[in-house]
Amino acid sequence: MRVSAPALFPLLRSELQGKLLVRILLGAAEESVADLATAIRADPGNTAREVTRLEQAGIVATRRVGRTKLVRANTRAPFYSSLLELVTIVLGPAKVLAEELSRLDGVVSADIFGSWAARHHGERGRPPADVDLLVVGNPDRDDLHDAAAAASRRLNRPVNPVVISAVRWESSDDGFIRELRSRPRVQVLPIDEPEQQA
Repeated sequence: MRVSAPALFPLLRSELQGKLLVRILLGAAEESVADLATAIRADPGNTAREVTRLEQAGIVATRRVGRTKLVRANTRAPFYSSLLELVTIVLGPAKVLAEELSRLDGVVSADIFGSWAARHHGERGRPPADVDLLVVGNPDRDDLHDAAAAASRRLNRPVNPVVISAVRWESSDDGFIRELRSRPRVQVLPIDEPEQQA
């Protein structure tokens, strides 16, 4: 009698799965399947099927409240910490913010700073509740607000942008700039060369 081989660990198999993993693992909140689908702008049926795959693999835990299926990260899984680190590096805030900010004009560079960057670089502490974003340049403030809001929805965490002009960023006399430079940062967008901006 033939026995089917077990399914491979379903990890990073689609864009939908990647968006779900970011939302569930980095958001650290329990959400319904319908809310997850709305947040990542995905079809509810496809989202439900992907959640089922993640549940069968032990990546997420679910519970029912009436007809609503609630989903959260399975923090008891033996691979949880490693998976969280992988998703954070490969799909997390830096990637999400790069996608949202790349559409904007006037951004010279962008970095994540604060507690998220510190944890990313191995500093111990409480899990960050939000993402601090340093934007160097002169982007349209409304467009930046929209991009930060879109990233917040995808990450299920507030994104707090701080905009600094390129001239101020180059200043060595500014105490705030010196402090930012001395602390861990995670690059989101590289500095454009002047000839590329022309």
